[in-house]
Amino acid sequence: MNYCLNCGKKLHQTYVDDTDVMKCNTCGFIDWNNSVSVSCVVAAYTKDHEIVMVKLKGEEENKITFPGGYRNLGESLEDAARREFLEETGMTIKQLELFKTYTKDELKLIWVVYKTHISDLCFVENKEVKEIVLIKKLTDIDEKDLRGDLTKELLYDLIHNS
Repeated sequence: MNYCLNCGKKLHQTYVDDTDVMKCNTCGFIDWNNSVSVSCVVAAYTKDHEIVMVKLKGEEENKITFPGGYRNLGESLEDAARREFLEETGMTIKQLELFKTYTKDELKLIWVVYKTHISDLCFVENKEVKEIVLIKKLTDIDEKDLRGDLTKELLYDLIHNS
């Protein structure tokens, strides 16, 4: 960030509490360079105890991950999780239980993960997702098909905590 969020003046590099930061000399605002993106993710279980995952389209074609995405400003975390699940699967969820949060500092990313149960599978293909994938155990999937480290870690945690 080059300009102050409070007064719009140019920020200057300095050290505060032994940390390299950008500071506004006019109003004192400090950019601690610690802003993060928040993604709300849903781990949904079928009545047969399978975990619902999605196979992506586009740049990450055929990569498998959990339904979820970024929270919009003004949106609650739970509402973001419900919206993203609906957008990526076509299915509506009601009850959410906070499961765990994950961080990936190098990407400035936080995953807020909720668990839920769905009674009826009724996937609707969309611009982001080509199909759903149902997983019961780690051997149901080739690890190289998973989207990334957070997806792998969450899947492992869900299977070993259920």
